[in-house]
Amino acid sequence: MAILILPRGVIIRLFFFLLVLANLLFFVWVQGYFGPTDDSHEPQRLEQQIQSEKLRIKRDVQAPVVKKDDPVCRLINGLAVADAEALKTAVEAFGGEAKMLPQEEPTLHLVLIADLANKAAADKKSAELTRFGVPEHKSIALEGGRFEIVFGSFPTEAAARELLQELTKRGIKSARLDAREQPAVKARAEVRAAASKLQQQLPKLVAPYAGATIGECAP
Repeated sequence: MAILILPRGVIIRLFFFLLVLANLLFFVWVQGYFGPTDDSHEPQRLEQQIQSEKLRIKRDVQAPVVKKDDPVCRLINGLAVADAEALKTAVEAFGGEAKMLPQEEPTLHLVLIADLANKAAADKKSAELTRFGVPEHKSIALEGGRFEIVFGSFPTEAAARELLQELTKRGIKSARLDAREQPAVKARAEVRAAASKLQQQLPKLVAPYAGATIGECAP
């Protein structure tokens, strides 16, 4: 059998033609003209994405910053003045703040005879009042050796004036009215500190004081 031997130039042109044909067939295959391609093919995978337009790249979300323990205010009522001072010192010892608020006592309206020079003068006046039929009176020593005689003390001026009028009718001309401010006996304490610390410490500090109550501060 005879073997066909092609010239070298023909072989080169034939190889070039086959290479072009192979590239053309590959291009047609990639475009899908030969039917469905493999599911892993990249263009088809992009088409199969569900609502791909909604995909978003999320940035790192930082954890919320924990706020510091905010300070709160509590009002402690029913304290004696000395107890309020002691509580103020104890609160400041653990880093809180405290303010003592003395509770104002009502003004007393006294019916009295004042400015008696000494005890002898007070005793003489007391005996005179007894003769006038006024047994309800009390002799009180003052600073400097002076005395006064008190017939009664009242929360209102009207009540004191009624007694004064009665004494005047009996002939007691030296009696008069005197309004006096009373020193604070009770006090409140306004306490401020971090909420957790106040919740932990305040009940223990208030417990020894009978009658003391813990409430909210005024807004």
